Amino acid sequence: MPLLLAAALALAPAAALAAPKPIHVDGMTGPEVVKWLQDAGYKAELLTDKTGDPHIKSAANGVNFDIYFYDCTAKPRCKAIQFSAGFDLKTPLSAGKINEWNRDNRYLKAYVDDDGDPYVQYDVNLNAGRTIEVLDDDFSVWTSMIDDFTTFIGW
Repeated sequence: MPLLLAAALALAPAAALAAPKPIHVDGMTGPEVVKWLQDAGYKAELLTDKTGDPHIKSAANGVNFDIYFYDCTAKPRCKAIQFSAGFDLKTPLSAGKINEWNRDNRYLKAYVDDDGDPYVQYDVNLNAGRTIEVLDDDFSVWTSMIDDFTTFIGW
């Protein structure tokens, strides 16, 4: 029995290191998201939108994108963010081509503006038991699929 206790105590520090990092029940603040991005090696410029909510400009894999904050009922915390990127193309993309993307791909929704320039968005909840590790996974989905999207539109 003492050997079992010693083994359990030896593993306790490793288990503590692997503990998930919870996100506050009311979501995240702009500065917290900036720190999370910068800690992962990404640029992050914190701005404020016209309603007073945070707005971040960043980039990954050569693509500039914005992070918009939603459900900011417990200011300065917001319960949701949206990753969004737009692409100014020389030749307009058709609604049919965007529909093809939306039909064949999950997670990122896409649309074209009045000039035929494509935009892609990915919504992420930040409350209700979320962790930084889950946010990291969401960001991996965003960055890998943004690569797929740029290939799809020939950018």
